[in-house]
Amino acid sequence: MKTAAGFVVGIVVAPAAAIVTYVHGLWVSHLLDIRATSEYCTAKPLASTATSADWLPLRHVCRYADGTSTDLVPGYVNPIIFLCLSIAVVSTALALRSARRSRAAEPTTLESPQ
Repeated sequence: MKTAAGFVVGIVVAPAAAIVTYVHGLWVSHLLDIRATSEYCTAKPLASTATSADWLPLRHVCRYADGTSTDLVPGYVNPIIFLCLSIAVVSTALALRSARRSRAAEPTTLESPQ
């Protein structure tokens, strides 16, 4: 029973945590924000191409006129997302392996001809 609970945590909870973390990253990085870039990239004057963004790994970078840049996505977001997804993949593989082994270990009953 402990093994089944571990698989449920790995297969269901880990991807849910990855999704929640991804949405949190979208929110705090202003990636979906419709305001002007100058409202959330306020540290310095902006360059001509003020921001760049990637969806995976999640990145939203403010580019400033002096050549520096700042990533608005917190540093913990992407590692948590990839860790959760890795846990989900490993748990799924282990659950499939466990199911296959338990099926192979079941005794087969053969009916005798009468």
